[in-house]
Amino acid sequence: MAAIKTGLIGFGRMGNFYLEEMRKSGKFEVVYICDVNEEACELARRVAPEAKVVSDEQIIFDDPEVQVVGLFALADSRREQIERAFAAGKHVIAEKPIADSMENEWKAVELAESTPLLSTVNLYLRNSWYHKTIKDFIAQGEIGELAIVRVCHMTPGLAPGEGHEYEGPAFHDCGMHYVDIARWYACSEFKTWHAQAVRMWNYKDPWWLQCHGTFENGVVFDITQGHVYGQLAQTQTHNSYVDIIGTQGIARMTHDFKTAVVELHGVTQTHRLIQPYGGKNIDVLCRRFARSLESGERCRELPSFRDAAIASEYAWRFLEDARRNDLPSIGNLGELEAIRERRRTMKNGYGLLHQRHV
Repeated sequence: MAAIKTGLIGFGRMGNFYLEEMRKSGKFEVVYICDVNEEACELARRVAPEAKVVSDEQIIFDDPEVQVVGLFALADSRREQIERAFAAGKHVIAEKPIADSMENEWKAVELAESTPLLSTVNLYLRNSWYHKTIKDFIAQGEIGELAIVRVCHMTPGLAPGEGHEYEGPAFHDCGMHYVDIARWYACSEFKTWHAQAVRMWNYKDPWWLQCHGTFENGVVFDITQGHVYGQLAQTQTHNSYVDIIGTQGIARMTHDFKTAVVELHGVTQTHRLIQPYGGKNIDVLCRRFARSLESGERCRELPSFRDAAIASEYAWRFLEDARRNDLPSIGNLGELEAIRERRRTMKNGYGLLHQRHV
């Protein structure tokens, strides 16, 4: 099959990642890169001289040779871009969330489900080797009946005001990935929940949240997420894991953003697997998307717009519930400014906002 002609809209951090992985795959030909920021356009011209660099996204939609558009700009632009892409007969790969409000997200779902065109969204944990390994282990019956799903992701990460304008507080922008993966493990829909959060540094929105509850099939969950984990510590660290508990055995994973360790303790098997972490797993997403286009049959492992909308909606619901449950404020804005100042000059750390260089 000939290379899939693709246009990328938005050439920030994620747009760069997609360009790199699409090139490596050999399945895609990036023929357009679009950004309204001149610095981003200059970078695109330098790193992708084979692509046409434009500031008007309509050029991409109007080109009949473009088969796929990648939507990697801010969330407030995505619903309209999704509509225009489908109207122009283009398949769509989108970042999450798929729009800037739940109303627009569900409109995007409706658009996707009323067209034969292929669409997917980067819910990257579904594309990870470690979660797939654990899910396969569960399917073998090694842990008995699934009972409890525990997910934790705490890092220094993005500080308030550093990029969550349209994506929401940390538990929505980042945490919706963990809401999604808990639902993916349970193979059921959320039924009950109780959330507690804290407004760190007296910021207006909570930056740490823990939620526990049940799914309709009785599986219990707890999710903890926050970008508050030692922001001003001399040496930064993090705490990220998944802990899957069955009636007979367990499976768990930890990672250091370089290497992931999976431990499987089943009734007949015990394994300890160590492999590279895999980052955002964009290579896997692109490979599955290309395979779906080539075969004409959607890969069942591709996340859907509906998956993204459900994860987004429940992340918002959990945040709303936390606001009703005594949302304390701890710390002060002076500490937050010290964090921001430190992050402006840091060379190594978590979720740093790297400056573009041309």
